[in-house]
Amino acid sequence: MIAPDHVRSALPTNDELLTALRGHYLHGPLCVQAFGLAELHRLRRVDPDRAGKIDDFRGELVGEIDGWIARHLAQSAGARLHPETLGTVIDRVAAAADHAFALLAIDPGTPRMHAAWARLAELEIAYGELVTAIGAGLRRLPV
Repeated sequence: MIAPDHVRSALPTNDELLTALRGHYLHGPLCVQAFGLAELHRLRRVDPDRAGKIDDFRGELVGEIDGWIARHLAQSAGARLHPETLGTVIDRVAAAADHAFALLAIDPGTPRMHAAWARLAELEIAYGELVTAIGAGLRRLPV
């Protein structure tokens, strides 16, 4: 099932999201904010001493995503509530993407790297299914 136009124009597809996380597709505020989350996860990995401050910034970006959703995405009031906000979902995908790409660079071809990429694929699929369910009026996001 394909999401309706209003959802497709508001929410990035799973492919657009993954491309945005690498900084190659920054169309629309959610993709820009997703890239910001990916960068913060990278910074957290390379500078763990600043993890607390970086996590504060991540929390702010998650809140910006959720605020944008509340203002710009029409949702079906009768739809089943998703347990997480979209900001939290995108943050998890960003963390998994950073982990997978880091292992690709430092530990290529290992079972650990393959497991990280499998996890990223699972999250990407789940994100795409969530976007489709929102568009079909079957799910709504907490705001």
